[in-house]
Amino acid sequence: MNFIDTHLHYWDRDRFHYGWLDATAPTSVLPQQLPARADRAGAIFVQADCDRAEGLEEARWAAGLPGVSAVIAFAPVEHGGGVISWLEALHTISAVRGVRRLLQDAPDELLLDAQTIVGLRRVGSEGFVFDACVRARQLPSLTRLAAAVPETTIVLDHLGKPPVAAGIQTEPGRAWMVALQDLAQLPNVHVKLSGLAAEADQDVPLDPQARPFLHHALETFGGNRCLIGSDWPVSTRDAAGYDSWISLVDELGASTDERARILADNAISTYALDLTVPGA
Repeated sequence: MNFIDTHLHYWDRDRFHYGWLDATAPTSVLPQQLPARADRAGAIFVQADCDRAEGLEEARWAAGLPGVSAVIAFAPVEHGGGVISWLEALHTISAVRGVRRLLQDAPDELLLDAQTIVGLRRVGSEGFVFDACVRARQLPSLTRLAAAVPETTIVLDHLGKPPVAAGIQTEPGRAWMVALQDLAQLPNVHVKLSGLAAEADQDVPLDPQARPFLHHALETFGGNRCLIGSDWPVSTRDAAGYDSWISLVDELGASTDERARILADNAISTYALDLTVPGA
């Protein structure tokens, strides 16, 4: 069954500056390095957190890369109404379907700031989706933020970065379960089944660690609001890791119809992709 990878990153350090990449990271990660899959019908580039001033140019660059079906670009949503000029510039890049302002290390005050709420309302009114990348402890604040912007579709990246290494039945795991259930009560929020390898114990096989968290997310959000993503190359660095993650998420669907929604249909509807996916 064909799938659309809703979350991958490319970068080029000769072109852009990335404060989060250390000296051991490759100079560039480009489409020709992505593990080949005949059943991958599309891929969504998510901004790779280059310097803010380079965000628009990064979106233009990504839109021209081979195999990129859509772009989630950077936008400074905390600027409130002032973000409109940035969004207008993004409208000139036809591949842009959404925006992301990385929130995982931001203080809760930023998520709940009145200007951020205004900025996210602008994102929705301009027809863009907002990708929210937060840590598990920030989920209650994200729930309050999402409730304040019902007109804006929000996609939670990486299940909110749950405590995969600790386990779902630990105190942090149970807290994440409750917080995710609260967030899922909001119909404007969707979730990407992605990125758990980065939160896992690297000395233990990923599958048994990740599976309980994936099942809870699917049970909580339902098959209509879950999307598959690899988080390549951050979470799945090689072909074996990429293939095993796609297979793991594919197995979650309880029926052919639910599998098709998770693997492709939800991505097409959520991000308004101009794609026809045979066999999805």
